[in-house]
Amino acid sequence: MRPVLCAIAIAALFAVASPSAHHSYSAYQMDQLMEIDGELEAFEWISPHSLLKVRTAERMYTIEWRAPNALQRSGLSKDALKAGDHLIVTGNPRRDVAESGVINLRTIRRMADGWVWDPWKNQTAPPGSNR
Repeated sequence: MRPVLCAIAIAALFAVASPSAHHSYSAYQMDQLMEIDGELEAFEWISPHSLLKVRTAERMYTIEWRAPNALQRSGLSKDALKAGDHLIVTGNPRRDVAESGVINLRTIRRMADGWVWDPWKNQTAPPGSNR
């Protein structure tokens, strides 16, 4: 009986640890926050992470966001953002951000209508603004 309980405990541990193992943030500088003010060139609604391509006056940034199913659960659709939207995005820069231009998204603000996505403050788009 004891080996069976041990096997069940180990299986339960792996079941809990496996999904979170993907979400290592060691590539990002979690103690730093960058703000990007630019124009959305593309919104890639793809797994495992949706991507925003945001161009500033200086360069193009790739902003890593949540998976499409996670965004849908929070009420967003692939039409929430459009190319040409003026955005202010905050996020944690990847350790090689100077070369890669990759940032892990924390918040988004669309300047044209005040739409906000900020899960840290429990804010999402105002009603009716999910274009």
